[in-house]
Amino acid sequence: MQSSLKDEIRQEILNDLNLKLGGDITNLAGAYEVEIELSRRKKSLETSLNAANDNVPSKLSSVISKAELNSKQVEKLKIKCEEFNKKAEDFLERTQPVRAVLDKRFTAIAQLEMVLEYFKSYVRVQDLSQQMKTCKDDEQLVVMYIEMKRMCLENQNSHQATYVKEYTHYWHNILKENLVKNYEDILKVIKWPFPTGRDKSSPPKEVLNKFNTMTKNLFLIQEPEEEMSKVFVSGDLSAVQNVSLPVKVLLRPLKKRFLFHFTGSRQTARIDRPEWFLTQTLTWIKDHQAFIQNNVQPIADKLELQNVNVIDEFNEGLVALAAERLHTVLGLYHNQTAKGDIVDVDAAFAHAVDETLGFHKELMEVTGYESNSVLSVLTKAETFVRWLAVEKKYALSKMDEMLDNEQWIEPVGSGVCAAVGSLLWVPRGSDWFVALLKTIEERYAILPQPGHRIQFLELQLELIEEWRVRLTQIMSATVASLSAESFLTSGPHPLTAVINTAQYIRTVLLQWAHSLHYLQLYYYKRQFQQFTQQQHRDPVKSESSTSLEYDTEHGSKQSIDDTENDTTLSLEEVESRAKHLAIKEVTRRNSMVTSQFDTPASPTATTTAGEPVEEDSDEDAGVFEDAPALFYHLRQAGLTSIIQFMLIEFREELREYRNLKWHAMLIVEERALSVSSALCKPLSGLCARLVTVSETLAPATAHFLRTELALHLDDCVFKDVVLSNWFNTGGTIQLTHDIQRNIVPALASIGKRPADISSVPKLAESCTLLNLEYEDARRIRTGLKKNNPDTISTIRSKGITTITIAEALQILNQRTDLVDASSPTSVMELF
Repeated sequence: MQSSLKDEIRQEILNDLNLKLGGDITNLAGAYEVEIELSRRKKSLETSLNAANDNVPSKLSSVISKAELNSKQVEKLKIKCEEFNKKAEDFLERTQPVRAVLDKRFTAIAQLEMVLEYFKSYVRVQDLSQQMKTCKDDEQLVVMYIEMKRMCLENQNSHQATYVKEYTHYWHNILKENLVKNYEDILKVIKWPFPTGRDKSSPPKEVLNKFNTMTKNLFLIQEPEEEMSKVFVSGDLSAVQNVSLPVKVLLRPLKKRFLFHFTGSRQTARIDRPEWFLTQTLTWIKDHQAFIQNNVQPIADKLELQNVNVIDEFNEGLVALAAERLHTVLGLYHNQTAKGDIVDVDAAFAHAVDETLGFHKELMEVTGYESNSVLSVLTKAETFVRWLAVEKKYALSKMDEMLDNEQWIEPVGSGVCAAVGSLLWVPRGSDWFVALLKTIEERYAILPQPGHRIQFLELQLELIEEWRVRLTQIMSATVASLSAESFLTSGPHPLTAVINTAQYIRTVLLQWAHSLHYLQLYYYKRQFQQFTQQQHRDPVKSESSTSLEYDTEHGSKQSIDDTENDTTLSLEEVESRAKHLAIKEVTRRNSMVTSQFDTPASPTATTTAGEPVEEDSDEDAGVFEDAPALFYHLRQAGLTSIIQFMLIEFREELREYRNLKWHAMLIVEERALSVSSALCKPLSGLCARLVTVSETLAPATAHFLRTELALHLDDCVFKDVVLSNWFNTGGTIQLTHDIQRNIVPALASIGKRPADISSVPKLAESCTLLNLEYEDARRIRTGLKKNNPDTISTIRSKGITTITIAEALQILNQRTDLVDASSPTSVMELF
């Protein structure tokens, strides 16, 4: 430490010298001034430290004297402190017996005081009870009861608490009986329950004041929260909720009326008419909630009662009655299967479900919040399984009924009942099926538990697969029944209807897969799988890696990594995180420009399902898994069948055109050229079929059909005509005219520019080779025979890229102007 300090001082001195002397080492005057300054400071310090010098003030001596004096005082204080400690220890030792006796007496006094307070509390409880026996004023009775209830809450001693609690409970029952009786009397005065359509005028002011006072007293005398009455329905149908005493009294006459009308053997209690008691429940809520909100809730707010929402308690009480009755009705449906009292039990069950879901939606509109009491009835195990079975049964039945109807192939945009703005190519059957899926979605989307929604999603997937299988069967039967007259007359055809249906369903599913509803189910399903793996401690690496693929592509991988790192997720957290990820994905997609097609709105689907989102069959389908890809393959299979049928018909009628004497045709001026008569019949049949089919297909599908048909037709004419014949100049001119002026325009879309000759690449390249100048053709043929790379590059530069070198050489060899003596005898005989 000392060495370090000296180094610092030395460095400081060097810095000071450098500052004063500067960089001039010859500055002797500056060095002399530094020497003088240091000498002066040295003498000053020596003078200050010399205590014997009379000329210098004795500062150092004074400080030393004070320090010695303080040291002596400290020693004296230490001695006194030791003396005081010794005296204190002697005192404590001498007074120990006295202090022990005083501690015992003080403890006894404290115990006596506690006993005194203990007996005083008993006396106070008895005094309060005695006063309450003689008191006739309800207000005073309530005040004394509140004090007794406060003592009950404060006293925790087991015996004392039991004693006070018994008194409190005793007087609570008495006060409750009297106040409730008076409350019921005032309710009769205000004509509670209110009749439907009553006059909206308020009761008289004095009556209303009395009602408010009695309501306040009922609030004040209700027992502590943990001892309050619970309202619930049997079978754990609704969540148990604390109900305040005034609300309980207000519900009594309504409950009595409900049981009178909707239980027993009365006509209004028919089990096949659940809408009667559901509608009545909604009516009572509408008729009474305004009065409760304006006259009962303010009293609870003024009393500062915690977590008391009177209107919610009242509504839940009425809904609980409806849920109880609904549970009973559905239970009777299960028993009716054996008894046979109802003709169609499944129809009655489906009707009850519809009415219940409608009741839930209207209840949300009336009350402004979700009440899951009635939904919990539908999601009980036995009822929920039957609900799924009935949904599937009726869906399959309607599916078969629709496909048996010949009108299913007609587009929804035609006829008297055409939907406004609907798509002209969407078959009625596919639009109906999308409506069926959408209806099922709307029915189960309100279920609170995602597990139940996942089961309905599985039902949707089953129906989608059933629909695809039926379409496949129809397509197979239709293809087998195709004849020469097929597609020659306008109008819908089962095969094109299957193709349009596959296209439409695929597009709708892909769009739905990215909606908030299905994204939530997708994320919840995957998160739940991870949660299950955590519970069983059996992670499956393959599933984990697969589950991450979607988010890796969509920018959400970080969130999933966080999920996998958290091994303490609960089911509630799983659902919450699934919602968060779904909203995040929807927000991300909405921020991107995804629309590439201008299409009209779908007549049924909530999303635009006009043109395909993409032609990529591998697009991610979310919860719909491989269903869109299967419909894509179904569409492709249907288009392939149409193309093959058209080519077969075209090829059968192409024989005469193929056998024309192309090697011996006369040269005709271009303006005098016309289509070959032998080509008219096959081309007209092809055009008629192509126009008919294109008019009934979706625009994008029709374009795809024309493109694929052009490629197949190109290959067909190339092999059957070009490679099978010799061509002179006249034949070349006629073939080029037929291709450019007839075949290519025939493949163009109606109302659009004629298709480019590149749509038939092999025929276009054949025309190029046949129309080459003699010298160029001869030189190229010689180079191709020798497989000359330069010659190959030359023909590639001329656009000959589709046909092979061997085919190009064959075409050049079949030009009559290039025939030489080396040609075969059979060829020479042609001339």
